[in-house]
Amino acid sequence: MNREAEIIQSLRAAASLTPTLTVKQYQLWSRDRDVPTFLDVLNFYGSWTGALKAAGLVESRKQYTQQELIAALRLALEQEGRLTSTHYQQWAKGQVAPSLGDIISHFGSWSLAVKTVERLEELHFTAQPEREKAEIVQSLLEASRVVVPFNAVTYQKWAKRHKRPSVAKISRRYGSWKRALAELELRESCNGKK
Repeated sequence: MNREAEIIQSLRAAASLTPTLTVKQYQLWSRDRDVPTFLDVLNFYGSWTGALKAAGLVESRKQYTQQELIAALRLALEQEGRLTSTHYQQWAKGQVAPSLGDIISHFGSWSLAVKTVERLEELHFTAQPEREKAEIVQSLLEASRVVVPFNAVTYQKWAKRHKRPSVAKISRRYGSWKRALAELELRESCNGKK
């Protein structure tokens, strides 16, 4: 029997015991059997959904792209504050969004979906600091020339009007407002005197 036929046969056998075959269910089912492992399945098809489709185990309903699923998960996290399956289900009830089943079917499990989103968020935030720092530096230099007197209070008002980084954001990035000014060799001023 070729590898693909072996995988499909195993997936169908495991699926006959449950209405929705998840990665965890397959792993438990395959544990003491001489069948392809979850990793074998993933390596062969590239995704859990791809494997389920090949085995004819995915219902013909709206198929979401990975980008659509991730966008829904990110939005749910943003609006709910937490990304648990229960919070997601509550959030999805009032939305035109993928169901919990859609997400589990695509990623193989809820925890793999969450890990994917967390990994993407991590990549996003590791690319952000340099852009963020450049924006802060540019804003502080510009404000030091045009804001009189130049201090945390007057800067905050200016930053809000011009949609620039806040004093809080600057303080988080540099440890404090004063450290940011010291690093850029800027001084606060009182009544226009520096």
